[in-house]
Amino acid sequence: MVLPRFEVIVPSSLREALDVLEKYGREARLLAGGTELLVLLRDRRIPVPKYIVSLRKLRKELSYVKEENGWIRIGALTSIWDLNQSILGKDLRYAGFTDVFHKFGTISIRFMATIGGNIASSTPYSDYLTLLLVYDARVRLISTSGERIVALEDFVLDKRELDIKPGELIAEILFKKPGSSCSSSFIKFDRRELMIAGVVTSAAFMCLDENNVITDVKISFDMVKAKHIPRRARRTEAFLLNREFSEEALNEAIEKVLPSEMERRSDWWTTAEYRLEMSKVVLKRNLLRIYERLKRRTP
Repeated sequence: MVLPRFEVIVPSSLREALDVLEKYGREARLLAGGTELLVLLRDRRIPVPKYIVSLRKLRKELSYVKEENGWIRIGALTSIWDLNQSILGKDLRYAGFTDVFHKFGTISIRFMATIGGNIASSTPYSDYLTLLLVYDARVRLISTSGERIVALEDFVLDKRELDIKPGELIAEILFKKPGSSCSSSFIKFDRRELMIAGVVTSAAFMCLDENNVITDVKISFDMVKAKHIPRRARRTEAFLLNREFSEEALNEAIEKVLPSEMERRSDWWTTAEYRLEMSKVVLKRNLLRIYERLKRRTP
C-alpha cells in the first residue's frame, strides 16, 4: 500500500508552526518523528488530513531535557535516544527511563521517535505515557492565544483521544524533581523482546525513608479499568503508602488489592486471566527492583 495524498507544510520556527495550526485547525495533523503516524496513514487506520505539518525544523526549540526550579522539563521533540543521553538515563531517580529505552523498538526508531509523539499516540503501547504517569507528569500546550498546563492523566482521554484543542501543540512534558530516596522501574512483559505490544506493561515509582517505610508510591499499567489506555492503580498505591516495605505487604497488595481495581481483557494474544496473573508478577518485580536499586544506589 502507498500513502494517501496530502500537502506537507514545513514551518521554519515554532511561531510559524502555531500560525499554520491556527489557520488550518482540524484540517492539519502534526508530524514529529513519524514512526507511528505514517504507518497509521498508510494503513488507513486514521482519517487522512488535508495538511501534514512537519516539525523537523523545530528540534532546536523543542528538543531538550533540563532541570529548572525543582522541575524536570522535557521538550516534546526530544528523541528517545536523546532522552537516554540526558540526566534521565544516568540518575537513579529516573531509572525507569533507562528501562523503557532498552525495550523501545530498534536503534533507528530510538533516533527518530519523540517523547511528545509517543504520548500523543495515546494507546496502551505508549511506553513513556505509562512511565510518566508514575511521575505525576504534566503537559504544556501552546497556541497563538497562549498556553495551558494539563495533568497527563487528564490529557489522555481515551485511545487516540486527547484533550487538545484546534491550534494547540504539545510543547513540553514536565514533572517535579524527585528526592534522592526515590527511584522507578518499568517492565514490559511479552513472549519476545522488542514487541510493540506487551502482554502486560507497567511502571512504578517509590520512595523509602531510613526505616524502609514507603513514603511515596505510584503504580501504572497499560490499562486498569474500562478505558483501553494506561492508568494508575490508585487503590494499590493507597494500600502500600506509609507501610514498611516487606514481602508480606507486597503479597497482600498484589493478591487482595490489585485484582479489585484491574479489568483485564481476553484477545487473540492471550486471556484476561493470564494478563491479571502477570500483572501481579510484574508489579512485584517492579517494586522489588526499585527496592534493590535504592539499597545499591545504582540504576
